[in-house]
Amino acid sequence: MFSMSIVNQLRKSAEASGLSILQMSKRADIPYQAVHGFLRSKRDIRASTVGKLCELFGLELRPVKRKKGR
Repeated sequence: MFSMSIVNQLRKSAEASGLSILQMSKRADIPYQAVHGFLRSKRDIRASTVGKLCELFGLELRPVKRKKGR
């Protein structure tokens, strides 16, 4: 499962892009239903979909060091 910060950032980027769900799905080569379900909080997102959406929106995924004791 992805952290809420990733999910929230992708949703904010999608909204800010001004693209329709259909445009996003075509440009990122992701099925329309997957993008629609994710953006409407009705579906979890796959790692491959995260990667494609990050590429579309110019976002970068990188590991974050966790604090000890977590």
